[in-house]
Amino acid sequence: MTQMRRLDVPKKGDLFERGRASPVRCFDVEREEVDSLQRERSELIVTSETALMLLSPKGSRAWLCYGFDSIEALRREFHPMLDSLAGSLKADEATTGIFLWYTDQPNRPYIEQVLSECFFALQYEWMEMDLAALPEEPAPSDQVEPGFILRPVAPSEYESIAVIDVAAFADDTWQAADFAETARRASEMRVLEERNSGRIAGYVGLVAEGGTGKVAFLAVQPEFQRRGLGEAMLRWSLHWFRRQGMRRAKLIVRVDNAAAIALYRKLGFVPGRRGLVYRRPTSKQELDEMAAKRKGTYIKFGGWR
Repeated sequence: MTQMRRLDVPKKGDLFERGRASPVRCFDVEREEVDSLQRERSELIVTSETALMLLSPKGSRAWLCYGFDSIEALRREFHPMLDSLAGSLKADEATTGIFLWYTDQPNRPYIEQVLSECFFALQYEWMEMDLAALPEEPAPSDQVEPGFILRPVAPSEYESIAVIDVAAFADDTWQAADFAETARRASEMRVLEERNSGRIAGYVGLVAEGGTGKVAFLAVQPEFQRRGLGEAMLRWSLHWFRRQGMRRAKLIVRVDNAAAIALYRKLGFVPGRRGLVYRRPTSKQELDEMAAKRKGTYIKFGGWR
C-alpha cells in the first residue's frame, strides 16, 4: 500500500515546481494559491514519493490539481489520495462538488478510467479563444445599447447572477457563492441592467493579468438574447482592457456554444487550446445514487459494461 504524507517537503524542488514538472499532471494553479494552501489549509495537500494532489475550495466548489510521476502512479494513488482530501473538506465547502479542469489530452484515455472509478462525470468540453491585438475603437459608453447600462455589481445581486447563469448555460452547479468569489478575484465585474424595469439582463466579469485581459464570465438572460447585448458587452470589455494597458485578450467558451463562438470569431478571436471539466459530487445521497445505478448496470449486463 502506498504511504502518503501531509505536506512533507518534496524531494524535487518546491511543491509548485514539482506539480508543474510532473509528467502526468493537471496543475492549472498559481504559485500564490499553492503557497496559501500550504500556510492555511495544509490538510488539503497530500504527497508521496511519486505523486502530489491538492484541493482548492472556491465558492461552492473545490478544484482538484494533481501531478504523478507515471501512469502507473496515477492508477495506484489517485483514488486513495482523493479520498483523503475529500475527507478533509469542511461541511460547508464544495457543496456542488469537486471539479477537475482537465488539459492533459494525451493521457485522457488513462485518466478517464480512473475518474469513472471515483465517480467523476464529464460536464462539458471547453475551448480557449485568443485575440492577438485589442481593437482601436472609440470609447464605448456604459449605456452599451439604448435602454441598457453596464454598472458595477452589488453583493446582493449575486443570487440573480447565478439564476442567469443557470438559465443561459443550463448549469445548476454555479451558485451565488461562486459569483461572490468571482467578484472578489475579478478586476472588474458589471451587470447589464434594463433601465425601464431595473431587471438584470446579463453580466460580465473581467480579469487583467500581465498584458492579457481575460473575459472570465459573460452571459445574457435568454429572453434578452439575439439583441446584440452580448456583442455590446464584449466590445465594452475589450475597450476596458485597453484602458488598463492590456495588449491582447482571451476567453473560454464551451465547444457546443456555436452562437458565442461565431460572435468571438467576428471580433477577431481565434481558437486555442481545448480541455474538459469533470465533476464529482460531494453529497452522500448523490454518490449513493451513482453507486446504486452503477451496481444496477453490472447486474443488468451480467458484469459487463
